Order: sequence, then C-alpha cells, then structure tokens
Amino acid sequence: MALQRIKDLWRSLEPRGQLSIVGCGLLVLVTFYFLYSYAGQPNYSTLATGVDPAQTGQMTKALDAAGISYRVANGGTQIEVRDSQSAQARIALAEKGLTGGGQVGFEIFNKVSMGATAFQQKIDYQRALEGEIDRAIQQIQGISSANVQLVLPEDTLFVDQGSTASAGVLLTSTSPLDATTVSGIAHLVAASVKGLDVAKVTITDQQGALLWPNANAAGGVNASTKLAADQLYSAELASSINAMLISTLGPGKAQARVHADLNVDQTTIDKTTYSKKGTPLQTQLTQEKLKSSGGAPVVPAGTATNTSPTYPAGGSATSTSNYTNQSGNTVFGVDKTVQKTTVAPGTVNRLDVALLVDSSVPAATVAGLKKSVASMAGVIPKRGDTLAVSTMAFAKQPTSTTAAGSPIAGIMANPLGLAKYVLLGLATLIFLFMMRRGLKRRENEGVAPEPTWLREIERSVAVAELEAAPVRLHTLDPASARRAALKAEAEEIAEKQPEQIAVQVSAWLKE
Repeated sequence: MALQRIKDLWRSLEPRGQLSIVGCGLLVLVTFYFLYSYAGQPNYSTLATGVDPAQTGQMTKALDAAGISYRVANGGTQIEVRDSQSAQARIALAEKGLTGGGQVGFEIFNKVSMGATAFQQKIDYQRALEGEIDRAIQQIQGISSANVQLVLPEDTLFVDQGSTASAGVLLTSTSPLDATTVSGIAHLVAASVKGLDVAKVTITDQQGALLWPNANAAGGVNASTKLAADQLYSAELASSINAMLISTLGPGKAQARVHADLNVDQTTIDKTTYSKKGTPLQTQLTQEKLKSSGGAPVVPAGTATNTSPTYPAGGSATSTSNYTNQSGNTVFGVDKTVQKTTVAPGTVNRLDVALLVDSSVPAATVAGLKKSVASMAGVIPKRGDTLAVSTMAFAKQPTSTTAAGSPIAGIMANPLGLAKYVLLGLATLIFLFMMRRGLKRRENEGVAPEPTWLREIERSVAVAELEAAPVRLHTLDPASARRAALKAEAEEIAEKQPEQIAVQVSAWLKE
C-alpha cells in the first residue's frame, strides 16, 4: 500500500518536480560521499627523515612485506606511515636492520664480502660507528636528528707521529638545548670512540651556532654562563615565593621579583689538621738495682793506717744498703688529617628581593608576609641582602571567557577532527530540513489535480439522477445542458482515468 501511494505521488508530480527531487537526492549522496571520504582519511606521522634515497627502496620493501601503509615525501628522503601502525613499522624496520633513519650501524657487517679490502673494511667500520652514535643521540629527548662525522687516527710506528681522533656533530632539535645536555652529548661521543678527547668534539645546531666546546669545557666560566646561572636561580626562587603568595592571598594580590648574584668560581681547599693530644707510639723502660751487706771498711793493702781515709764513726759494721734506679722513654705521635675539598660554584654573594603587595591587603598581613618571604628567600642583612616591600593598587585582572583546562580547550586541541564532525552534522541537518520542507509542501497540495467538472458543479446532484438516461442538450435549459455536459465529462474521465477518481474519493473520505 505504501509503495502504491509513492508511485501515485510520483506520477502526480510534474516533470520539473521529479527532476528537483532526483537532483536533491544526488546532491545529498555526493555530499555524504565526500564527507565520508574526508573523515575517513588516515593520519600519517613521520617515521624517518633524512633517509638516503638508495636505502628508501629497502625500507619500503620491508614495510610492504609487513603490510604497512606508507607514503614517501621530500624527494624520497622522508617516509610517513599511519599513526596506528607507527610502532609496527619501527619493529619491521628493526628486524631488517634499517633503523636509525638513513644511518647504518654495525649491521653492515652482517653480510661480509670476501673480496673486501682493508680500506673498505675501515670505511665500513667508520660508517657503522657513526651510525650507532647517531642512534644513541637521537634517543635523547628534544633531539629530532643527528649527523656525526668522525676522523679516526692512522696507525703509525711512532706515537708522536700519529694523528688524534676528532668528531663533528650536527644536531637538529625541537627546542633549545641546555648546557648540561650538550655536555652529556659531547662526553657520549668521546666515550664511544677510542682515543677521542672530549675537547676534540665539536657540536653545532641546525642554525650553525657552536654549542661545544664552550667555556665550561675548558673549566672556565664566561659572562653568559654566569648570567644564565643568576637568572635560573632567581627564576626558581621567585617562582617558589609567588606560589606561596598565591596560595596565601589568592591570585593578583602580590608579586615577588628576585635578583641573585652568584659566585660561579670553582675553588679547591687543601686543609691539614693536627690533633691536640698525642698518642703513644713506642715506650722504652730501663731499671737498675744495687744491694750490699754491712761490714768494717777495708783498707787497701800496703797502706798505712794514718793515710787511710776517715769514715764516719756512726757506721755500723752490720748495716746494709739497697739501690734502685728506673728510667723510661716514650715516643708520642700526633694525628694528622689532610683534607682536599672542591667547592662547587653557586654560592650566593648577594640577594635582592622586591615584594609588591596590593593595597587591599591589610598592613598586619603585609608585615607577616615580609617575615615569611625573608625567611623563605634566605635574606641575610650582614651579607648585604635587601628586601623591599611596596604597597600599591594593582590593575584589575581581565576576566577570561573560558577557564584554563576547560572542556573547550580539550576539544579545540584537534580542530581538524572537530571540523569533520561539524561538517557531517551540518550536512545531515540540511538534508533533514530539505526533506521536511518537501513533505510540508506536498501536504498542502492535492494528491491528484481536481477535475474541471468538479469545480463547475453549482448544486448537489443525486446519484439516481446521474444514473438516469442522458437528456438531450437541445431540449434542456442552459443550466440543465451544462449539468448534462459535466456529467458526460465525468463519465468520460471515470472511464479513462479510474485511478485518479479512486484517489480523489479516498482523499475525500479521509477528510
């Protein structure tokens, strides 16, 4: 029944209306096709850049064997794969030994030619060593690509006649590199090559600026290094103070600025310390004893009595004597401590802190903040440090329409993906609007064109009268003749177009 009504509706339309419906349908289908094709296009990410065109064919064959979609750009020096297949592509290239972009590593020796000369093997070893160092450097965060050129020394009979190894490194980074990272890269290259001194490593960036060697490489400090150290220390200290102020007063109530003067000179202190109390190392003890019994003095033989010495009369013939002599010698040692200390640079020579507070903050709160900031910054007046506090009216902060971290920011992070869905939604709304507009227009129109004889009937006619024998037109009055003509026309239409009559009658019944 529904299909029949659609057929009748289609037949009742004029050719112009039929063409309009067909054109709108085709336009909607074409729009949906292009939107679906645009939304279904995969996103590609760069897999390798700076690839040697001679090696691009090997990498594409490996990707084809793994069933990974790719495309080649920049004249065959860049390979891009789908985001969802990036990890699989790296694994496929690693299995074939084609990692590291256009650089080859020690996998070059997997296929050794028996006819290779010593010179060819030396060149292959140098290429492999450069490729391995390239891969190691590219794993550092912030390094997009690296190119290492090595100069290896020649073996000579005499050491003083030989050359020294050197290296040149060209870095391409996505962000500026700090001095610590550059120093680490220089030491990495020096440690990877036999006999290479870190002072013989030259590092430049993509703009040709010399990154290594610098003043720090020779153990010295220049003005730029001191300025960078002062700014870094000042920024870190100011950030900590401002965080405390925001958590205490709220945003836009106070602001702190710090200027630090650091001592970046590296010094060495040698210190020798002796103990105040000695420790006995060696002790020597000597003891002597003498013992005698009593008796009269003995006169030497042949000596007259009057020439003999006179002894005291108190002596007793029976007295005894004991003699004891004891002496000792002790050698003491003093403890000695030798201390060598290297003082790292970074001692604060002077610290100047400026604190600005909004006038809406009470004076008691400002006094408390002054003490807190002085303690937090480590202000020492004896060292010459200063802390200046100023109170003034701050400018009104502009009100932001969208807060940071709102869902809008997350959606706008990928505007291309959002545009796909917006266009698809607009196309759907336009299609539904056009369909609704067409249906509303068809509702206001009749299902079939109203016959002329129906519009010309002036009075109601009974069915029996219509079924009666036709009346001759010449015997009737003009009104009767007209009705007879309408009847004849209606009979003719009923015979030739019964379907339209049935549709019209059905519409009347529904009304």
